[in-house]
Amino acid sequence: MSEKEVTYAGQKTREARLKATIGSQKELAEKAGIAASIISDLERGKRPMSPTWARRIVGVVGVGWADLMD
Repeated sequence: MSEKEVTYAGQKTREARLKATIGSQKELAEKAGIAASIISDLERGKRPMSPTWARRIVGVVGVGWADLMD
């Protein structure tokens, strides 16, 4: 399975953000260099996670890829 085929759970993204004491989607967006609307969509399951976004997010929240996977 390639990185592009992996399904991510928005809830896990939210949990990782909160565990990293990043209180808002906007703050994560700023730190990761991703639009806040994309973070919102990802956490609500309205948009699939791209490998690029996942790399940026895990770099900010300090978890591994597997921690964001469904």
